[in-house]
Amino acid sequence: MQIDDCTATTVINGVNYCVLVIHQQSWLDELNNLTVVQVGLLLSSTALIWYVAWGIRAALDLLGHDHED
Repeated sequence: MQIDDCTATTVINGVNYCVLVIHQQSWLDELNNLTVVQVGLLLSSTALIWYVAWGIRAALDLLGHDHED
């Protein structure tokens, strides 16, 4: 088997090993890379979702829906 994209190769007991380095960016790093406008949009959309959910819950309570807290 031939692998062309090895980051590093090493030989252990006569066997060639290919070492691949995979970097996955965390969600905190992605948040840090957002622009000010993107952060504003994210916060606004989050607030809107909570507001709509609160409105639906209030409407269901008004209609007599029982929910357990």
